[in-house]
Amino acid sequence: MPDRPRLARAPLAAAAVPLFGLWVVLSAKFDLFHLGIGLLTAVAAAASTQRVYALQPSSMPPRDFARTILRSHRVLGYAGWMLLQIFQSAIHVARIVLDPRLPVRPALIRIQDALPHPVARLTLAHSITLTPGTVTVGCDEDGMTVHALDSRAARSLGSDGGPIAARVRRLYGGGR
Repeated sequence: MPDRPRLARAPLAAAAVPLFGLWVVLSAKFDLFHLGIGLLTAVAAAASTQRVYALQPSSMPPRDFARTILRSHRVLGYAGWMLLQIFQSAIHVARIVLDPRLPVRPALIRIQDALPHPVARLTLAHSITLTPGTVTVGCDEDGMTVHALDSRAARSLGSDGGPIAARVRRLYGGGR
């Protein structure tokens, strides 16, 4: 049992350090007060999210939590790819809105996901919502329901989440 407290601190530090770094970069305040508030906020945010990584149906061991946070090359790759998807989708939505015929063909589609962890499912749901033209409107144990602005947006997700789900699987270690 002596290893348990050490294991509990490792993922907390692995999540708190990048959050604190982000705080420092965004605040650009280096006095003791602001650095202290930043550190407290980063630790509080990391501590409050640790519970999410232990959710059922499949719990994530603390060492995997730390590994997920430290896969910075995957996170950066995903973030860059996601920004490109957001940009492309925004242009598509702008074309629809600016077209005098307003070719909106809304649809609700069902995505069956087989993601390895609830946090991965949450990432997929948020990524879909961040992409203009699609909004995740509901989630349950079997998958999620997405509102798509037109058939192109619906086709891009398919029944399994499409390329976004594949990227999220890779991000969380569920594929190449």
